Amino acid sequence: MEPSLFMLKTDNEINLFFKGVIYFNKNEYTSAHHSWETLWKNIGNNPRRLGLKVFLQLIGIYENLYLNKLDSVRYLIKTSSKLLLKNNEALKSYVEVEDIDNFLKLYKDKKISLKVIDEFKIKRNGVEFTKTSELNEHLPLPHTKGTKPAP
Repeated sequence: MEPSLFMLKTDNEINLFFKGVIYFNKNEYTSAHHSWETLWKNIGNNPRRLGLKVFLQLIGIYENLYLNKLDSVRYLIKTSSKLLLKNNEALKSYVEVEDIDNFLKLYKDKKISLKVIDEFKIKRNGVEFTKTSELNEHLPLPHTKGTKPAP
């Protein structure tokens, strides 16, 4: 798959994605799931949304841990790792993929707890997203290589 296929193409898509990240980092998993699921539906049946599955599966890992479905947790860690590898280059435009990859590798064969998920944070450029107000600074589109959109 071409890396550009996961490109978030509108400000609305970018905002929904990062709202999901912020909610995830605040351990508000239902809200994160809602943001990412809305984004998934808005993009529609288009291959560029496949990288988004990684984040939906992180929510699934939490939900299955909560329900003590450890086989499902292992399966989701395994499939998330594969999706992350497949969409690595495209996702690097949005988040620090290495942190997510290290997290998934660490718990591939190890016991994982809800506390571990709660402590894991998704970052971008070394910064943890924690407030929805951070979206107001008009994040640059990843394909613009750091330029900010015109006001």
